[in-house]
Amino acid sequence: MSKSLFKIPLVVFIVVILVSAASFILPSAPAQADESSPQCWAVFAAISDYQNVNDLPYPVQDSTALYNLFGPVWGEDNMQLLANSQATKVNILHAIDWLAENAGVNDTVFFSFAGHGVEGGYLCPYEATASYSSYISSDELAEALAEVQAQRIVVVLSNCYAGAFKPDLTKDGRVVLMGCQASEVGWESTNLGHVVFLYFILQAFENFTDADANHDYELSAEEIFNYAAPLVVQYETDHLFDPVQHPVLGDGYINELALLARFVFNLQTNLPSGTQILTVDDVGYTTAPPYLWWIPGSSHIVTVPEEVAAGTGSRYAFAGWSDGETSATRILSKGSFSVSYYMERLLNIISAYDEPIGAGWYLDRSYADISVIPYIESADTRRIFTGWSGDITGTSSAVSLFMDAPKTVTANWRSEYLLTLNSEYGKPVGAGWYDELDSVNVSVEPVQGFIVRQIFDGWSGDLTSKDSRTTVTMNVPKTLTASWHTDYLQLYILIVVVVVIAGGVIFTVVLMRRKRTAGF
Repeated sequence: MSKSLFKIPLVVFIVVILVSAASFILPSAPAQADESSPQCWAVFAAISDYQNVNDLPYPVQDSTALYNLFGPVWGEDNMQLLANSQATKVNILHAIDWLAENAGVNDTVFFSFAGHGVEGGYLCPYEATASYSSYISSDELAEALAEVQAQRIVVVLSNCYAGAFKPDLTKDGRVVLMGCQASEVGWESTNLGHVVFLYFILQAFENFTDADANHDYELSAEEIFNYAAPLVVQYETDHLFDPVQHPVLGDGYINELALLARFVFNLQTNLPSGTQILTVDDVGYTTAPPYLWWIPGSSHIVTVPEEVAAGTGSRYAFAGWSDGETSATRILSKGSFSVSYYMERLLNIISAYDEPIGAGWYLDRSYADISVIPYIESADTRRIFTGWSGDITGTSSAVSLFMDAPKTVTANWRSEYLLTLNSEYGKPVGAGWYDELDSVNVSVEPVQGFIVRQIFDGWSGDLTSKDSRTTVTMNVPKTLTASWHTDYLQLYILIVVVVVIAGGVIFTVVLMRRKRTAGF
């Protein structure tokens, strides 16, 4: 069932009371908000439970829905909701004064009224009676709004005869959305459970894609009206309302006056559950919000993770934004964006020697080129590459590996060490290059020389041994030095022999001479 609930029956007065308004003390110089940070301010006045006239079921509920829609974006401190007994004439006009005191030139102001209206351009506050002085006339509303310095003002009137306010309210910088023409009543619908005009205004926000006619991800007052107005007419025509209301737009704003901007985020890659996929102004999200409402023209820091772990040795790496931006952090004000990630696999290369080329992260199912220097030699050590083990095998020092999973390869080496033998005497046997852990027999003749001899005392250095023949294990480069001492025994014996022989010769010669002398 649908009823016209916005028109108050007019009492026939003997003397028609001319429009009068109470005088209010208004500030002469409204304080200006910081123009570097534009804000939004709103007053929602709605009456369902009137003091003196018939009640209306839906104005407060619909106005509260608008309040709740804008509140998280504009800030509840920047808005007032005057419902039922709060929406008196004095309070409504004082609330507009509050807008004038707080809204700066570059701010946006929103004023909404939902309730009864009287023919000729009058709003009926909570305490309205049959007296015109209890109403808010279009002149009074225009005079109050004139004190608001904001250059962006939106007025939404959901009352009978709302179109009568168009001449007084439509000024530069204002957009006025009126639910019906000056001669029409406004309707509520029990089937919809809403004020018809406000229902389709709320639907504009619900059906953002359709309402955003220019697809700029901002919903303007003009777009809201253009979406709602034909649906109001169509609905009431289809449901046999009589008369059908025809919403009216008063537009004094150049271009479009945006009320809310929208940010839509889509993740094109399924990241692990619980991942913080998005951060907006220090607020983190583990699932993508359907959308975020922002103040038009405001800037927001949006960040997505550059890397996301996907198990040991696997990760998702940020590939970029849908618009080509490659920075994970950016400043946005509106729009629809998606980000994508690609899977990367970690290649770990283990090598005791050299610094292998190729370790690191690779795109999943790509090829990694890895290599080592096949031969490394220093003064006493040689490293010879013998092949790969682990997730790849082969003896070539340079290979390609298919990275379809995290992988680890090991470069294997054979080592050779130099054995150095030092000796002042003789020719030690066994010096040279040997494989790691080889057992090497080393030796030297223990006696050198004949008359003056050099006698082997032992090995020193990397092995201590008294044996002239011994074994050394080549686990590192090694140097052995043979130690000797000089032996003079043979010389002494020779000297004694020589002396004895010489003495014997001398004795024999002397003896023979004596015998000859005696013979004469």
